[in-house]
Amino acid sequence: MLSKFNVFINMKFNQVTEILHNIPHMTAKQGEIVYSLVKNTNIANVLELGFAHGVSTQYMAAAFDEKGYGQITSIDRHEAKDRKPNIFELLKTSKLDKYINLIFANETYNWELLNLINANTKDGVCQPLYDFCFIDGSHNFQIDCAAFFLADKLLMPGGMLLLDDLFWTYESSASLKDSDFVKCMSEDERTIPHIKKLFDLIVTQHPDYTDFRVEGTWAWARKKPDAKTKINVNLDNVYSNLSVKSIIKEAIVKLKNRSKRHIES
Repeated sequence: MLSKFNVFINMKFNQVTEILHNIPHMTAKQGEIVYSLVKNTNIANVLELGFAHGVSTQYMAAAFDEKGYGQITSIDRHEAKDRKPNIFELLKTSKLDKYINLIFANETYNWELLNLINANTKDGVCQPLYDFCFIDGSHNFQIDCAAFFLADKLLMPGGMLLLDDLFWTYESSASLKDSDFVKCMSEDERTIPHIKKLFDLIVTQHPDYTDFRVEGTWAWARKKPDAKTKINVNLDNVYSNLSVKSIIKEAIVKLKNRSKRHIES
């Protein structure tokens, strides 16, 4: 009976979830969302700004591995190499490195975005190449505001944008709130969520973006499609499918527990 339900639970997702168990900063539920988004759509090229340990990167790479194609360009500072575990250690286990192009920046990812724009500019026009951009790095308005406008040049019409840590503040950061850098800030700069301001004042007011959506600490937007748009993404389907999977998983657990009790009795 359980085999009828197993078709709904992808083994590659389960495998990568086991590898990433208890590693910050993306939960398994969030991982399932980006995994489902990448696997069940025609997204082929992802730009990720900020990867930390590489958890989100692994989930998306696992989805590409299921599809058999795709590439993630992921940028973070050199300090990411010092994390325990770091992305290289995780890749030794997952074997998903062929789907990931890592770029390490000295300061912010914005200079690396400049290099990408420069490399993809022809006859004075930047040719967009990414279907999905995930910004989860500095959480600083000045840095990520610039990153949004730079990434926009690289994002295909119809492409998806995701911002993480919508409500994070410097004041709430245990590791940063007592630093000299934060102490020099004004009160509002310390206490106001920078990414929420970016989303509310920049992204949602941008004439080329639509389909805005907030889910927990995530904020989504879609770059308006044009006549040549090939990207086919429906977030309602992504989230509704996950709700169905959650119900099925709960049913499986209940059935397993009931079978176990029956055997023990």
